[in-house]
Amino acid sequence: MKIIHLTDTHIIGNKDSSFAIKTDYRFEMALESIKKNHSDASFVVITGDLASNGKLESYMKLKKLMDDFTIPIFLVLGNHDKKKVFNKVFDLCEDDEFVQYVKKFEDNVFLFLDTVVPKYEYGKLCKKRLIWLEEQLKKFKNRNVYFFMHHFPLNSQLPWMEENACFTNKKDFWDIVLKYSNVKHIFTGHLHRIVNANFRGVGVSCTRSTSFQVAYTPNDEDDYITYKENPTYCIVSIDEESIVIHNHEFMNMELIYIPHKH
Repeated sequence: MKIIHLTDTHIIGNKDSSFAIKTDYRFEMALESIKKNHSDASFVVITGDLASNGKLESYMKLKKLMDDFTIPIFLVLGNHDKKKVFNKVFDLCEDDEFVQYVKKFEDNVFLFLDTVVPKYEYGKLCKKRLIWLEEQLKKFKNRNVYFFMHHFPLNSQLPWMEENACFTNKKDFWDIVLKYSNVKHIFTGHLHRIVNANFRGVGVSCTRSTSFQVAYTPNDEDDYITYKENPTYCIVSIDEESIVIHNHEFMNMELIYIPHKH
């Protein structure tokens, strides 16, 4: 099966740009590229920071941009999002406290996690959310399971992120996840970078934002630095034996060389 993974759209309802980037235009371009090239995808997922300011008008704009899209789009919340406002526009979960849910496709199970801590940039799965997570893993212990979440559940090696905006209860999370050998991969956002990792056999990956990108800064910085890099979305192919992920620069399609004609 094929999945398309986007993240950190940062739509702004009353403006057209963030960090001098037209976020709604880039998101529209991503959707157009997906419609043209990946109409066979089972679903699209956006892993958080849907709206840059968490305002009603921003979620209404996001919904409008998605309205004519025929492939199912599943949404995850990020630290810039506000649950109560989001739930006025997108009726995803009966429980307004958390936006966590399950989708099943073919023999695979996908868990969509809510790592938001209101008013803070860092993320966490509280006791209630961890209990929900383990309940789902027990329920689907005989099927391959994949996670979508906003915060990156390992040390990103980005000093500003780890100091100010990291996933704070990594150990609690992994103590549960590693009990179950059927957890195959975790997809995240938040870092605004392409980052690939593996923790004790479980793959973890992040792709670039459809808005602005964050620089790799191994030394201590007072703040993160944005880069003028092309946005991407991920094309994820899953079969019984493997998972293959391509990071696609959907706005950088200039043809420069055709090998078989030279």
